Amino acid sequence: MDESRRVYGIDLGTTYSCISKIDKHDQPVVLQNTEGDLTTPSVVYYESDKATVVGKEAKNQLAVEPEKTVCFIKREMSSDDAFIKPTKHPYGEDPSEISSRILRKLVKDANDNRDPGEEPINDVVITCPAYFGNNERERTRQAGIMAGLNVIDIINEPTAAAISYGIKAESEQTIMVYDLGGGTFDVTIIRVNGGHIRVVSTDGKHDLGGADWDECLADYMIAKFNEEHGTSYNLHDDSRLYYTFMLEAELAKKALTPEAKTQVRRTVTWDGKTSRIEVSRDTFNALTEDKLQMTIDITNQAIEAARQKEGSLNIDEVLLVGGSSRMPQIKARVDSEFHCDAKLNDPDQCVAKGAALYALNEKYSQMMAAYEEGEAACPKTLPSSMRAHVVNVTSKTYGTDVGTDEVFNLIFTNDPLPAHAEGNFTLMEDNQPSFGAMVFESNVKDRENDVKIKRDIALCLCDKYMQVKGRYPKGTPIKMMFDLAENGTLSVHAEIEGEILDYDLEVTGIRSAEELAATTKRLLESEVL
Repeated sequence: MDESRRVYGIDLGTTYSCISKIDKHDQPVVLQNTEGDLTTPSVVYYESDKATVVGKEAKNQLAVEPEKTVCFIKREMSSDDAFIKPTKHPYGEDPSEISSRILRKLVKDANDNRDPGEEPINDVVITCPAYFGNNERERTRQAGIMAGLNVIDIINEPTAAAISYGIKAESEQTIMVYDLGGGTFDVTIIRVNGGHIRVVSTDGKHDLGGADWDECLADYMIAKFNEEHGTSYNLHDDSRLYYTFMLEAELAKKALTPEAKTQVRRTVTWDGKTSRIEVSRDTFNALTEDKLQMTIDITNQAIEAARQKEGSLNIDEVLLVGGSSRMPQIKARVDSEFHCDAKLNDPDQCVAKGAALYALNEKYSQMMAAYEEGEAACPKTLPSSMRAHVVNVTSKTYGTDVGTDEVFNLIFTNDPLPAHAEGNFTLMEDNQPSFGAMVFESNVKDRENDVKIKRDIALCLCDKYMQVKGRYPKGTPIKMMFDLAENGTLSVHAEIEGEILDYDLEVTGIRSAEELAATTKRLLESEVL
């Protein structure tokens, strides 16, 4: 296989993950794991610090040994506390380390099943929620490195889904991607025209997904269990009880999805007591109505943001992606709310396939650049039908304070990427040897009214002093420069009278090159069972 085709796309999901490659016909295909499934549960069970089980077998351990089992780890990528050692997880591992174990399982299974003569997996693009900020993206990238992979890029999940769909579009269309996964929700408005894909606006919530639907149903089931047995169990009293009911709730939810089924019965056993609990689709829909309404509210925010940017907006297609979008209530409500006929677009696989297509384009561009420099052979021509050019937007707003009590925002949510912005400040004293500067990230979206915001509604990414070599009088201008790359990673610099000052973002959970190498070595030496 041509080297430019040896690329893979990985959908690193909250509840399920999968990996895709470009086949010999230049088409993206999702690869089976060793269990014969196309998706792998994003669950890790620790037999020891040297041996882990990932996937279906690990998920079965949730109700047996929850203290040795980790799930929903993607939701912790945003939490600094989750990266402070020792963490609450087995052997003190943090979300990046645990995510790397999930990635290793995907890669190991795909390598074990690869075609004769095919080289092991190396170059990958990994997906993340569109609303992930600088920290989460870098932590995800380092998870890939710790899995022994060359991470070409990190791409937004809805954008990957749009590539999978939009690369085939023959005319310009405006697409809304409603992405409801197992643990996260994203909505993105995208303009596509063949391989030209431009993100207009995006919004989402990191703790809203199918698992929350499961929890609503699990609460209902435990109430019915208590009613029958005269008990007073609470879902959050015991981790084994929690996962026992959560697993049954997930099975009930999936059983209610086929159109022919409107009610199911699940048998739940706990503490020697057993109940057969009946659940109807109407009951399930009523229990989860508030969760569904949250997605509608977020979707309306994304549509309004797109209208403000574009002036007018006519959505041609609505794509439902993410496994949880299979629930009948989702399509029914989206169709009703937005007057459309939403399409279930290969919800479990399209994100990984789109990531593989994006990886193909990125790798091809890299190899063409190397060829033009005389450093590599010319790669196999990429058919026009496979070419994708993506213009993304930032999902966060970034700003600084430079010694004030307010945040001055420079780059705003839904600005096109790459983005560059500058802010002007001044030295407060004569011959000042340094000045304090904080970098903030927030979810504010109004460019007119949110240029200045209070610190308490923003997240401080980094707080440090910048050393000034020269000596300048009070009032000397300081130019702060923010650059946000196409993959959403932020870099910051300052300039005083031509003197350039680097601002090295120090982020909790981000390892130095030496730390990254040591952790990678340790993880690669442990066994994936």
